[in-house]
Amino acid sequence: MFLADYHVHSDISLDSDASMYEMALAEAAAGMQQMCFTNHMDMVDWVNFLPVPVMPTAAYETVRRYEYMRARHGEPLDIRLGVELGEAIFNPQMAAEAAQSPGLDFVMGSLHVLPQEGDFYYIDYKSREHCEALYDEYMDKLIEIAKMDFFDVMAHVGYCRRDMSRRGFDVKLTLERWGDKVEQLFKILIANGRGIEINCSGIRDGLEAFPDESVLQLYKSLGGEIITVGSDAHRPEDAGKCVREGYELAKRCGFKYVTTFRRRKPEFTAID
Repeated sequence: MFLADYHVHSDISLDSDASMYEMALAEAAAGMQQMCFTNHMDMVDWVNFLPVPVMPTAAYETVRRYEYMRARHGEPLDIRLGVELGEAIFNPQMAAEAAQSPGLDFVMGSLHVLPQEGDFYYIDYKSREHCEALYDEYMDKLIEIAKMDFFDVMAHVGYCRRDMSRRGFDVKLTLERWGDKVEQLFKILIANGRGIEINCSGIRDGLEAFPDESVLQLYKSLGGEIITVGSDAHRPEDAGKCVREGYELAKRCGFKYVTTFRRRKPEFTAID
């Protein structure tokens, strides 16, 4: 089975200590034939949650360090270069400019921060009702981002379950509760020729993929075809982890192809 991990971080991201070469070696050892670095390139400062004053350098650094790695060590596998472009709602103009950074194959759109609440990782969750209210705002912001034209695939829809569950509130994105908003989100993405990610970090953590099978089936039923699969690895030991399970999930949902990208153009490979 062809396996491509399209959500991988290195020490260019503030929350990773691993070099690009370490991560590439680990991805190859995990059986990946292709990977894409998607280092964080956020439009908001993680410390004070205010918009960043100048464009972050993640795209430039990813390209520069890749060229250095390739010249010194070669390529352990087929490597593509991207960014996880976060929080575009804080600075849409800068986000659009950042997405045009030279040398990128792939841009993933994501949301980790709510304007009045901060990063999901740091929120002090009070109750299930509080979590549900945050999901409402989260989905509204994803719909805002979906209307922008700077990205190729939306990352980890519903991932906030991961941080809520760590704080004792296992609240997941369900169609029963948020089906209307999920459908609206997917219709916008599909109409604009964009896709979604099957993020496997939830499987790795003993939960489910983000989004889960029922939400993926809705995306498929609405005509969605563009999907990437990613481990969301920040450490070598997580490289490629559960990507195979992500492919099997895609297959169960009726997807025939997984999507990879070169110079921002989608390429489709059959799921064996």
